[in-house]
Amino acid sequence: MSENTNLVLVEDKAGVRYITINRAEAYNSLDQGLRLALIEAFRNAQKDSEELGSAVRAVVLRANGKAFCSGQDLKEQLRDTQNRTGMEKVVEEYNPMTELLAGISVPTIAALQGPAAGAGWGLAMACDFRVMSTAASFKGAFTGVGLAADSGLSQTLVDCVGRAKALQLLLLDRKVPAEEAAELGLVEQLVEPTELEATVEELANNFAAGPTAAYKEMKALVKNTAAISEAAAAEAEAQLRLFNTADHSEAVAAFLGKRPPQFKGE
Repeated sequence: MSENTNLVLVEDKAGVRYITINRAEAYNSLDQGLRLALIEAFRNAQKDSEELGSAVRAVVLRANGKAFCSGQDLKEQLRDTQNRTGMEKVVEEYNPMTELLAGISVPTIAALQGPAAGAGWGLAMACDFRVMSTAASFKGAFTGVGLAADSGLSQTLVDCVGRAKALQLLLLDRKVPAEEAAELGLVEQLVEPTELEATVEELANNFAAGPTAAYKEMKALVKNTAAISEAAAAEAEAQLRLFNTADHSEAVAAFLGKRPPQFKGE
């Protein structure tokens, strides 16, 4: 099966569903159109993988272009901030997007060919495995725009590196290069850019040829999707409190104006 929805491309091959983010011209930043397209793709993957004898036995999330996903589209965010709109998007779009991805019953793999920031990092961490190119990196990019984490990252990052390290990474808001990400255990494999596609395909094919029922049961036992959902709900409340702060408005305007923000703690 092959499907092209423009913003998200979906293809099934040898028991693997490939979901490709396709907004390369905007560094795969998440505007409403892309968020809704990903919700649909993840919902379909979740539903199809649960069917007995399903052809979907593993899922790969990947992206076209230089970036995996740069997080929230800041042009949309600026409009929302100026117009006092979009405050519902975390609850109505980001949270379902994360929960559906985390809830897919078969093994999921994020193929990171480039930077993943903000909610893009959250999407990668919602997957079970991450295979990263040496050209890729992670960055929170939340406090820099006066916001808190979303997409369940406050839980999935803690699950991976522990609470103290997760707090450091999110508060300091520095770029985590691929080599450090591997050292921290954020990714399962680190490969050269030319090796990424083949490495991901081999891992996905191994899962697709394996004991799918056992994988599903093991994943249900180990992965705490309820905790991810609870964290996402708490994140939404924090984002709502921060959305209308002066610091957030200043951060977005400064980013688009290509100048340093002047935070006042308001």
